Amino acid sequence: MKKINVGIDLGTTYSAVAYFDESTSKIQILKNEIGEETTPSVVYIENGQTLIGQEAKDLQASGNTNTASFYKSQMGEPNFSAFLDGKDYSAEDLSSIFLKELKGQIERANNIEIDGVVITCPAYFNEAQRQATIHAGERAGLNVLKIINEPTSAIIAYGLTGVGTRNVMVYDLGGGTFD
Repeated sequence: MKKINVGIDLGTTYSAVAYFDESTSKIQILKNEIGEETTPSVVYIENGQTLIGQEAKDLQASGNTNTASFYKSQMGEPNFSAFLDGKDYSAEDLSSIFLKELKGQIERANNIEIDGVVITCPAYFNEAQRQATIHAGERAGLNVLKIINEPTSAIIAYGLTGVGTRNVMVYDLGGGTFD
């Protein structure tokens, strides 16, 4: 099984996982278990069962109260909790659960092993929010190599780094953030 480092766009509404393919010198998005390039950032926990992604989103849409979404915006907030299946979860807890399940899905669907990760976060995240994101990744069993701002990751993904000076404007029109 091939070991790779990946970037995870841990989105408020959807998340994506990608890697740099050395053979093509391009960024490749890895598909999840249902063949999609993005995974809804929704967590479902009930009777010891955990689901993420589209299944969890569908359960949420049907009114199931053991689902959580939009928790990323509460990262590092000590007073935030979501009550699922009789237990309180912090935003860090939910992000950790989501990342662990996402890692498993991506590894199974692509026959790879994730070795290290770079996780994106909103440019406005403060140090507590960044640390909570790092801790969530580590608790998910990930080797967190770095946390970078979402707009910075876009610049890197489009190859706009390197020699010379350029003016670049990046708009991040995410589902939960605007950088």
